[in-house]
Amino acid sequence: MVMPIDFALLAQQCAPSVHPTTLRALVKTESGFNPYAIGVVGGKLMRQPRNRDEAIATVRALDASGWNYSIGLTQINRANLRAYDLSHETAFDPCANLRAGGAILSGCYDRALAGGRTPQAALRAALSCYYSGNFTRGFVPDSHATSYVERVVANAARVNGGAESVPPIDVVPIRESPSPIARPRREPVPRDSAGPGQHKPIDQHPAWDALGDF
Repeated sequence: MVMPIDFALLAQQCAPSVHPTTLRALVKTESGFNPYAIGVVGGKLMRQPRNRDEAIATVRALDASGWNYSIGLTQINRANLRAYDLSHETAFDPCANLRAGGAILSGCYDRALAGGRTPQAALRAALSCYYSGNFTRGFVPDSHATSYVERVVANAARVNGGAESVPPIDVVPIRESPSPIARPRREPVPRDSAGPGQHKPIDQHPAWDALGDF
């Protein structure tokens, strides 16, 4: 499993043409960050490979049996391996897989943008293209009850929201308190200053009123 901090570095180094948030959401949708993930079209593995050697042995067996499959972090389809200079061995390398996935998505995005779409509409069309090879199929709900594009967009929202679910504590610079201003000393009130029937003034202030202003 590729940890988030490792993935952020890989995304920048291996697929710089794709925004890290977009690539992370795509990988979350495709493989759940499992570099050894194998998706079988029209079938399902009994379990996912636990390591690279097991993953390579599995795709070789799938090839020998004529299965159609996709592999790695970005789930590169077997039909695209040669076009992106990948083999059974190199397709499970996280960086090589991200590079190929980023190139496929970038190509889809450029074509979608050339069709006159806005950048965000082009991105969604590119996700559909990545998923199905065309700009429409990825918007159609499938067995998950949602469309592929909806799932990627939802994962992107979780990435953004999760990163700030617990906000950081702000740092307040320490400043030296200014010296208190000297105030005139109050003269004590003479005991006999109050006339008959008059209460003597009481010099009391709230505990918080240190300077006697209130």
